[in-house]
Amino acid sequence: MTTITTSPRPAAIDRLDLPEAEAYAGTSVRAAERELERASVAAGPVLDATYANTHRFPAPAYALSAFTAAASGAGMTYTPYVGDTGVRATVAANIEAHLGLTATGSSDLILAPGTQGALFIALSAIIEPGDLVILPDPDYLSTERTLRYLGADVERVRVSFEDAEGRPTLDAERLRELAARSPRLFIFSHPNNPTGAVYSDETLELIAELAQQHDFLVLADQLYCRLVYDGEAYTHIAELPGMRERTITTLGPSKTESLSGYRLGLAVAPAELIERMEDVQSITALRAPAYAQHVLAHWLAEDGDYVAERTVEYQALRDWTVDRLNASPAFTATRSWGTSYIFPRVLAPVSDQELAIAIKERAGVIVNPGYQFGAEGASHMRLCIAQDETEWREALERLIAVTESFLP
Repeated sequence: MTTITTSPRPAAIDRLDLPEAEAYAGTSVRAAERELERASVAAGPVLDATYANTHRFPAPAYALSAFTAAASGAGMTYTPYVGDTGVRATVAANIEAHLGLTATGSSDLILAPGTQGALFIALSAIIEPGDLVILPDPDYLSTERTLRYLGADVERVRVSFEDAEGRPTLDAERLRELAARSPRLFIFSHPNNPTGAVYSDETLELIAELAQQHDFLVLADQLYCRLVYDGEAYTHIAELPGMRERTITTLGPSKTESLSGYRLGLAVAPAELIERMEDVQSITALRAPAYAQHVLAHWLAEDGDYVAERTVEYQALRDWTVDRLNASPAFTATRSWGTSYIFPRVLAPVSDQELAIAIKERAGVIVNPGYQFGAEGASHMRLCIAQDETEWREALERLIAVTESFLP
């Protein structure tokens, strides 16, 4: 391995490692992940349960035809940084018509290279070094890293499932305490990644009340807002009174619609924030992939039945997975309200890292250990249920057998 001796490692890169996670991960998060990446994989069948199987669950039929038509001459190669004007207008109208999320025309919308790209340019357009940002615990694994990279001071609020109905709530006392410290931003995934939680209106109203009382912005990562189970009601926080002008909503078709390979995401926000995000995008990715942008013109408007059918299939996988995990003395699991994830608690006395390595090496299954999502994620693992049913049943049996081997 070649060592660079003339270029010191920037502090921002050091912060990406999340060295403060040593208290619950045993080392920095990035060091632990690199160790897991280097671990050998078992001989025999291998299943990566960190993402969906897009061969079993392919993209809608419109995706390839729309992309091919654009690449064959119907689409621009170099679009404006914010995205193709016609596509943005169509997407804005479809968001309002099919999601009920007000976009007020294309001036309030930017297309980005994936929802991750939308998240980065949004945070870069908001955060100054030293800004206080509030983040639930657990939450999406890349959010805190991006915030730390930008120099934010991140404080966590525990997600609890201890109310009478098992509904996910945020620690209200802790949230009020942090809100009183003049944060710049509250950011959360909704539905929650990794737990699949869909927050109640009461929880969303508390966030909205505090945002207006203490004058901070809210960023809602709503990548899975179309993938909600059991007829669960879903509320866009941007649509609550007083929140449209202080909310950034990130969305995209990469997960529910299996369009991750097209690298498409978007953000809806007040026009002033969209202009700032355009400035950031102009010095990073420049634009979302130009030909792929045209796929978004069909998103939402032409795939309602497709998403409904997929939700039924994922819900069946969710139910079977939770029942099988709960049949094992090594796990306890709850049904997710949305997303394609299950976040079971591990009851065996073993660290997240040791178990993840053992499952990879002995079971041929790759999982996301819970420490990646924050301190409250420790002693859990994230499993993506969007898999071929036969392969998933076999892989889960191998995973359970390895985990049970750590029981006393």
